[in-house]
Amino acid sequence: MNARQRTGEAADATRLSELEARLTRLERAPGLRERGRGMMARVVPAEASHHFRNAGREQLLGVRAIVDFWIDRIDEVEDRSGSGARRESIEID
Repeated sequence: MNARQRTGEAADATRLSELEARLTRLERAPGLRERGRGMMARVVPAEASHHFRNAGREQLLGVRAIVDFWIDRIDEVEDRSGSGARRESIEID
């Protein structure tokens, strides 16, 4: 192994150590979600958060009702048409 290769390997090892140290610092720091929740807890009262959570649930239930409605409509159309899609044979000369 020549001097250039040893220098390159030492530089790679140093860079790897620096990246591992940076990763360790990042993993210990609070994430964006935790920081956002902390800020919201300071700004928004708990009662308001409760109402917003309930409103979000109601919106999802509304979407569910729409999806169920359209599934029922599709089922009705398929039931009325009998066996589903009709097939037609086309002869080619």
